[in-house]
This record gives sequence, structure tokens and C-alpha cells, in this order.
Amino acid sequence: MDNINDNRFYNKHPGIFLVLLSVITYLMLDFLLGAIFIPDNPNQFRTYHPYYHHDLKPNVCVQTTWDAVNYYQMCTNSLGFRDEKIRTIDLKTDKTRFLIIGDSHTEGVGLEFKDTFTGQLIRMTDSAHYEFLNAGVVSYSPKLYYLKTKFLIEQVKLEFDHLIVFIDISDIQNELAYENFNPGKKIGLNIRLHNLNTFFKDHSLTWYAVQLYREKQKLRAFYKNANREVKNPKTDLYSTFFSDFNNSEFLRDKAFHDIGSWYLNRKIFEKWGRKGLTLESEYMQKLVLLCRKNNIKISISIHPWPVQIKYGDVNSIQVQFWSKFAKFHKIGLINLFPVFFGLNQKFDVIKECYQKGDVHWNAKGSKIVAETVLRYLEESYPDIQAH
Repeated sequence: MDNINDNRFYNKHPGIFLVLLSVITYLMLDFLLGAIFIPDNPNQFRTYHPYYHHDLKPNVCVQTTWDAVNYYQMCTNSLGFRDEKIRTIDLKTDKTRFLIIGDSHTEGVGLEFKDTFTGQLIRMTDSAHYEFLNAGVVSYSPKLYYLKTKFLIEQVKLEFDHLIVFIDISDIQNELAYENFNPGKKIGLNIRLHNLNTFFKDHSLTWYAVQLYREKQKLRAFYKNANREVKNPKTDLYSTFFSDFNNSEFLRDKAFHDIGSWYLNRKIFEKWGRKGLTLESEYMQKLVLLCRKNNIKISISIHPWPVQIKYGDVNSIQVQFWSKFAKFHKIGLINLFPVFFGLNQKFDVIKECYQKGDVHWNAKGSKIVAETVLRYLEESYPDIQAH
């Protein structure tokens, strides 16, 4: 019996045994306290991506908020696309598949999925033969549209027939922010390391505290550089997308953050917008070539913000530029400017079609977008409507 006891690990290595026991005990307590004290993060479904900057986590379903007041459900499918529920998306399909990509307007912030324009398109169309997937994410722009689409085609091997790109006026600013971002190497390893970091941040109170301190330091630096005082979930999230942008002169200029006025003010447009639009054009050209190489049809859609409706900017620089771009590259254009400006003659479009105090569409505005897109698609797909 004595020989058996002497061979036990804790008898042969008491120091190591005590260290291991202490570590295990600490981790158990750390995770237990994490379960109690780590608060829910309304943006926990958002994630870093080493190839195209940021994305949505796949297969999650959580309650989130855009304005810190109203909550809505955010679900993603197996590809990390916003969806009605968690579900697996086949990489190949016999249906005619449309991939829609854009920024927060396309993601549908502030809305239940059924009320987004993609959700409404799904209900309006023949689901037995046509499929719509929503690859849009907050603060995307042409550089990320191109990189994500390229990744989906070449790495994920997702097959689709028609890409619809929603170009937003905020894209010109995002292009400046992402100018120095380059796709990382060892993508699989980087994603696994990021997922491991996220796991410990969500469960370990110690790791959560360390990461929270680092994030607050970065956020504090952003607000200081940007000379901003108003803090809310929108600008907190917005700050994370400027991690590769270090131009303090621009960040400190209040006009730089007033994206809606860039197309309205010629001086501001020439200072920042012209370069942003040039960068947009370069990546959209790459996206057009990528689609043609893979026999994928591509269309672009442009839409007004409330400030453009307010000041009657129906034939804006944005409309002129992308109309010429579409004509030159012989691709389809869905121009939502005359649609919303036309309706503004009948009722207050800003009040009726946009979320209160926000630039994003409400359910009614999203329905108008869905109906316009459907009318456009009927020209090439006459039987697309559900019967």
C-alpha cells in the first residue's frame, strides 16, 4: 500500500500538483463569476474577419439594439448572413440565387428580419425557384464588398447567379477608413485565435476585464482624436471600424463625421469625397470583373439619405457618377432617388419611410425598396413573383 501511495502524482510532485490544482480552481471560479457578472453585449454577434475586416458570426440568434432603446432579433445562418432563423445554407442550389450586399441599410439595423427589404423580397417572390441571401453588414463599402465576394466565391465556394450591390453615400468615408486595411495571411489560424479570444472574453471574468480595459482605452483615444463628446452604441461601434485610420486632422473635423453633407457641400466633397469616390470606383471595377470571370450577373443600387431628400438633391453627384459607371460597364442600375423623391410629393417621406432620428429605412421604407428591386428584377426574371 505504501508503494502505491508513493507512486501517486501528488506525492511525487507536490509542488506541481498544488500549482495545477490552484489553476484549475481559479479557472472554475473565474468562469463561474464570468457567468454571473459579464453583461450581455448587444453586438456580440459581430466579429473581426482577417480577409474582409469584419462580419457577423454564423449560427447565432440574439436580441440586439441599434439605438440603446429599441431591441430586435438578430439571427444569422451558417454563412454568417443575417436571416430569419439559424439554418444551414447549401453552397450549391438549383434555384436562381441572388446575393445582396451592402452596409447597415442592407443589414437592416433597427428592424426585425421580416421587415428588412431582403426579408420582404423573400416573401414577395417564388421561393421554390428563387432565393435571396443577405450578405450586408454595418459599415461595409466597395473595398469590403469586393473582398467578401471574392472570399465567398474562391474560399467558401458559394455559388450564386446575381449579385446586387447597395452603394451608400457613407461608403466614401468608409473607403478612406479602410484604405490601409489589407487582407491578412493565415486566415484560418487568425480566425481560430480570434474565436478563442472571444470565448475567453465571453466566459472568463479576468479576460473580460482585461479586454474591456483595452477597448475603453481605444474608445477613449478615438473620442479624443475625433473631438467628439456624444457617446452611444452607434458611435461606439462606428469607432471600431476606424482602427486602421490614423488621420487625426480629419477625425477632429466635425464635418468629417457629417457624412450626409459630403455630396451636398462641394468644398467638403473635394476635400474628402473625391478621393473616397475614386477608391470606391476602383474596387467596384474589380468586383465587376470578378463577377464576369465567374459568370455572375451584377447590378448596383443607389439610394438617398434623409438629408438629400430634405435639400432636394435628386440628381446628386452620387446619382451622376454611378449612372455613368453602370452605363460604361454595361451593368444594371436600380436608382431609388426618383422613387423616394416622387413619393415625397405625396407625403412626408422622411417621417413615413425612415426610422425616427435615423438615416435607415423603417418597415415601410424597406417595402418600397423591395418593390422597386422586384420591378427591376422582373425585366430579367418574369416569373419571379409569388403566385
